[in-house]
Amino acid sequence: MELEEVKLKRRTRLLGVPIDEITLDNALQLIEIYSKSTERHQIVLLNTAGLLRARHDIEYARMLREASLILPISKGIVKGASFLKVANLTRYRPFEFLIRTLSLLEQLNKTVYLIGAKKEDVEQSERNLKASFPELRIVGRYSGYFNREQEKNIILVIKKSSSTLLIAGTGLPGKEKWILRHKKEFNPGIFLWADNCFEIFSGKEKQPSKLLFSLGLENITRVKKKPWLVFRVFSFFYYLLLLLIYKIFKR
Repeated sequence: MELEEVKLKRRTRLLGVPIDEITLDNALQLIEIYSKSTERHQIVLLNTAGLLRARHDIEYARMLREASLILPISKGIVKGASFLKVANLTRYRPFEFLIRTLSLLEQLNKTVYLIGAKKEDVEQSERNLKASFPELRIVGRYSGYFNREQEKNIILVIKKSSSTLLIAGTGLPGKEKWILRHKKEFNPGIFLWADNCFEIFSGKEKQPSKLLFSLGLENITRVKKKPWLVFRVFSFFYYLLLLLIYKIFKR
């Protein structure tokens, strides 16, 4: 880790899972540094489900170990870190973080590649982003839900684009692990998977309100389309139990 990174962030652990204690302003400073770097930098937006997954999924855990930034997006993670007194974490709103990142890259005259979602959604996202960030150079896009034969050509096109930032969304096999699996095939840059970002950029879905987000209920608006999300309540109770066990036995 470079000295500048050490000054701007502190990597800690919650239930044995790595996560970064860093303010939004410092995170943006790091992104500017990464945008000029000759290395590959994956940014992970970590929710509670992902934190629990990292405890048993070897590949997911490796992705976090290798990630340049691990930013908490769930209220449960922030509260859990406070409960165990391991860190005072900043919670990130994914959409706001993306907008701030794109605004910064526009100022720096950097480039972006979009991949994921349905064809009409990623195309509309590109149009809307160009309207919002007219100086931002979007050097390519490709929809998700592709097959293995297409994947080889897609990876080659992304590599040739040499984009500063690759934004990935729904429809990628393995989700954010798709980036981990192919990162070495790309040129140096920044790589970020952000779930339903293109559905929001395209206007197909609305981002959760600040009120719902502050209450930790940001997924409630998605339950109608994805009713299985309601079962995450059981994993949340498991998470609370783990926090209690760590509090009692692992001081």
